[in-house]
Amino acid sequence: MSVLAAAVTFAIALGLLNLTLSYGVIRRLRSEKRSTPALPFPVTDAESLGTAVQEFSIRTEDGREISDRTLPEDTVVAFFSPGCGPCAELLPHFVETLAHNRRPVEKVLAVVVPGTENAEAYTDALSTVATVVTGDLARTVEAAFGVNAYPVVCRVRGTGELTALARDLRELTLPVTV
Repeated sequence: MSVLAAAVTFAIALGLLNLTLSYGVIRRLRSEKRSTPALPFPVTDAESLGTAVQEFSIRTEDGREISDRTLPEDTVVAFFSPGCGPCAELLPHFVETLAHNRRPVEKVLAVVVPGTENAEAYTDALSTVATVVTGDLARTVEAAFGVNAYPVVCRVRGTGELTALARDLRELTLPVTV
């Protein structure tokens, strides 16, 4: 009987130790989550709303400088990757919606990140409604926004603060109005 009592006591003590250690690990993980900086954030995550885009500065082929500080108020920024099925679906709708709303090209930034297919079709379609960034410059902008999935459409204040985001333009009606 004393062996059984010792085994039960040992099992209870082991369970309490496990519970105490688990509680300590959870507390530590929560405190680390609060102390980590907000960026780089995954732009596909709604928790990124209200945070600022990381600093970036690029010069387009036509000599225009684009940076986190020069984005106009209420800029729509869209990220595409050639070869991505949802990107191919969104592209014609994106171009049509922006053309219909007559949003100024300066207030739309289309980032075409190198993908599995040629980016030329995307660049040609998007250049009528947006300032298009491709190649290594697109990778720089992608990193500043923390994009990790495609397509992503977001709206940015002139201060670089992310105010809206969606995986599809149909979900993001506010930024496409003039």
